[in-house]
Amino acid sequence: MTTIDVQEEKRKLVLARLGTLNPEYKIMLGGSKSVSVKELIIHVESGDNFGKKIIDAQMHMIKVLAGSA
Repeated sequence: MTTIDVQEEKRKLVLARLGTLNPEYKIMLGGSKSVSVKELIIHVESGDNFGKKIIDAQMHMIKVLAGSA
């Protein structure tokens, strides 16, 4: 599996995880800034820098929940 394949699989996993949430829910990003789940999905789908950070954070959370972090 290539690096590109792994990144695509991570993106799909995060989109599936976010897809289980109500798209109108707001998530606090620190301070007083909040973003809806729908906005997070848009960023992950577009592959912008913020979307990549969301993928990294979600992958870390998955590892924590799995007990391997």
